[in-house]
Amino acid sequence: MALDSTFDSSDVFRQYIERNAAYALSLLKASSSQVLSRKKLTVILQALQYTLSLESLWPASRELLLALAPQMELLDLRVLWRPYLQEGLRQSLKLGDQEAELSLRYYLGNFLRESTDYDEAIEQYQRGMTLAAAQGNVDMEVRLLNRCAFALRRKGKLKKAERFAKRALALAVSDPIEQGYSNLVLGSIRYDQRQWDECLVFSYRARDIWLAHDARRQLAWAYTNLGVALWREGNLEEAKKNLEQGILYFDELGDIVHQASAKLNLGAVLLEQNEPQKALFFLAEAEKIFHTIQDKLRMAMVANNLAHVYQAMENWEDAIGAFQQSISLWQEMGEMAKALNVLHSLISLLIDLSQKNSAQILLQEANKELAMIEGHPDYERLAAEFKLLEMELSPAADQPM
Repeated sequence: MALDSTFDSSDVFRQYIERNAAYALSLLKASSSQVLSRKKLTVILQALQYTLSLESLWPASRELLLALAPQMELLDLRVLWRPYLQEGLRQSLKLGDQEAELSLRYYLGNFLRESTDYDEAIEQYQRGMTLAAAQGNVDMEVRLLNRCAFALRRKGKLKKAERFAKRALALAVSDPIEQGYSNLVLGSIRYDQRQWDECLVFSYRARDIWLAHDARRQLAWAYTNLGVALWREGNLEEAKKNLEQGILYFDELGDIVHQASAKLNLGAVLLEQNEPQKALFFLAEAEKIFHTIQDKLRMAMVANNLAHVYQAMENWEDAIGAFQQSISLWQEMGEMAKALNVLHSLISLLIDLSQKNSAQILLQEANKELAMIEGHPDYERLAAEFKLLEMELSPAADQPM
């Protein structure tokens, strides 16, 4: 007599997915101190994709998501990562997993902030802060406050950003790493306010805290921010040393995205030191990364710096093209004041090249756009600078003395 048997293919498939998830997690744990290779990352993301396709496997998806998230912040694959974060957040909400929801809102906020989607980032952070307060999770509340402060600073909401950073600092009594981050944000706010001395005080404080705890990733940020502040204060040699130190730390961590930001700033310092060829090398390296991850903010910044490098090298055509690219990107992001800053540089160059008709056309456009930002903190300065250009282009300026 033959025995009846059934074959449950869905159960076999589930077991296969679970084994893949366990293997992917082992790869992550084995690579916790180093950057994942693309081969390992492909295996892990495939396993995560399968687990997320079965909501019943949420525990496996949750573990993979939260273990992988810090690694993904080091890589140039942000666009690839977003759907995983969003699906994980959706499932955590559906299943009422508030602990996972809190962490995923933090990581999604970081992704959105780095992608310059500041409004969405702030929304995720604020929802996370509400959740963290309800859970009594002070550590996560501090992290969210600090990152939200940074996003607010990027939006130009400096007073609110400062309140958030100071609140985080007050709460982070037992977390020196976050105390350092609060000081870093406060230094960045002073940088935006052009208060270089106070910027340096906060920046050195962040560095010293992180040095005492050997927080190497955070130290990479501290050295980079110090380099930028020292550059603005006019201490170019010290700025260069700090930026080079930041680049070395980011290289050690495998954080090529933030390393590219340090290279962007080092390029600007080298240009000011009248070393355009060296500046071009670092700026071109940074540009590759920003283009790959489509970081429009930094693409606009690097294009502006490249324009000045080409101008120093008397490569006029490339300089004009880079200025135009920067202006277009700033306009696309709705950053009209920054676009006008670059437009001023372009018009000045055209005047120097005796291309006065082109300069006049752009100046007319600039005056129209200037009227749109009346009330902006940079309005008065920009209006005065464009008035000087108008005087240079007036017929009277061509008359002999």
